Amino acid sequence: MPSTTIKVSTQTRDRIRSFDGPTHESTIIDALDALESQRFWSQAEAYAQWRASLPDEERRLLKDAEGEIDAAFDGMS
Repeated sequence: MPSTTIKVSTQTRDRIRSFDGPTHESTIIDALDALESQRFWSQAEAYAQWRASLPDEERRLLKDAEGEIDAAFDGMS
């Protein structure tokens, strides 16, 4: 796989090194994976809070619409 050089401060390089990963790349990948996971769950929690804040009727309409979508995909194989 092709590679590239990324300029970072020596402080950042030392922070990456301090995690003792087998390579700098593996440490960066682990950090990016953790960040992506944190952002995903943060967005999921924000959606859940938004949905919980809806009036009962709006939540019921959403649930019904989701049920229709699920039923449409259940028929696909």
